[in-house]
Amino acid sequence: MLKKNTSSIILGLSLFMIIIGMSASSMFTSCATTGAPQASTVDSERQKQIDDSLRKVYEFELIKSWSLGFENYKGRLYADAIKHFWKVVELDTIQKFTTLYRYLGDSYIKLDKPDSAEIVFKMGTEAYPDNPYYHRTLGWLLSGKRENEDAIVEYQEAIKLEPEAQADDYRALGTLLVQENRIDEALPVYQKLVEMEPENAEAQGVLAQLLKSTGDEDAALEAQEQALANDPENTKLMFSLGEAYFKRGDYQKSIVKFKMFLQRQPEDIFALEYLGNAQQNLGQCSQAIQTYEKALAVKPDHKKLYCEIATCNKELKNFVRARNIVKKAIDIDPNYGLAYMVLGEIYEAAVDDCINAREKKRSTFDDKLVYELAYKQYQKAASDVQYTDLARRKMNYIFPDIPTNEDRFMHQEQKQPRLECYNWIF
Repeated sequence: MLKKNTSSIILGLSLFMIIIGMSASSMFTSCATTGAPQASTVDSERQKQIDDSLRKVYEFELIKSWSLGFENYKGRLYADAIKHFWKVVELDTIQKFTTLYRYLGDSYIKLDKPDSAEIVFKMGTEAYPDNPYYHRTLGWLLSGKRENEDAIVEYQEAIKLEPEAQADDYRALGTLLVQENRIDEALPVYQKLVEMEPENAEAQGVLAQLLKSTGDEDAALEAQEQALANDPENTKLMFSLGEAYFKRGDYQKSIVKFKMFLQRQPEDIFALEYLGNAQQNLGQCSQAIQTYEKALAVKPDHKKLYCEIATCNKELKNFVRARNIVKKAIDIDPNYGLAYMVLGEIYEAAVDDCINAREKKRSTFDDKLVYELAYKQYQKAASDVQYTDLARRKMNYIFPDIPTNEDRFMHQEQKQPRLECYNWIF
């Protein structure tokens, strides 16, 4: 229809010009009384008048169609605007209205006709390949259809044409590249976005994740730290940094971040557990116990926390308290392998402490009886599939220290240790 209408207009104008030309020629032929040079001059002037008249008609129609389209667009009469804008498309062979496809395409978007809008913006990129707006909008429309590869091309072109103007272009392009797992290409895009928007914590966070995925952990942490500096109340970043430092064994920095987090969310059970673990790994057992107790106040049935508190008390050589606490975990879940692992370790630690307190650092039958108690706890732990392998390794390690048949024959009357350092057990 578009080509048919355009052809009709051109044909009509051409016929009009031919008729006028023929009439003028006839008139000048019949009236001419002088030589050829005079007739040629008159013909030229007449033709110029015709061309001017036709140009004025063309310009009038073009401007009228544009004005009607734009007025309807401003009045939100998008369907009416579209009809006049298409007339401009037919007439505007001189590209007088460079924003034509913008308003025509946006009219379709306003009418929720994205497929038609896509066609228009493709025409726009063909008519005006150096216009970043047309490439940007076409990219947006294509991304809405999940045609990510084509959308990426359009956003890349928009950025190429206007590299410093639109942070949104970098954000959209970066998102698409990440979705397509084109990480190496996404990385410089987010670096540029962060450069353009240094306060954008979200972009900083994405950049950190991208750097982390490349294996550059130091750069990833630095990027997250910068993001947190730009957004000091961002608890998500605090937690992420605390977790990252914990996993790399930098427990002191992990503690700092989780304390910051807990100032804002004091009852977060995961942050409390991370903080307690970091303190425990640094040998700060008393502080870790306090942290774990805060977590238990939030979640009293958290069996793992009882095991952690028991382990801390074991490290502090509070063996009685350690055993009493780990039994609370067993009360919650009688099949919980970790609790039996911890109880076995408590008995092992008690033997080591008892031997080290003696002048002769040599294992006795009393010590072997307590080692046997530890061995039995590891046997129970092995029933929990989550701890089977660890429990069996512990059993194999401790087996040489438990009483042999010969030991039992030599101590037939002794069923439990008699040394004072083991009185708390029985």
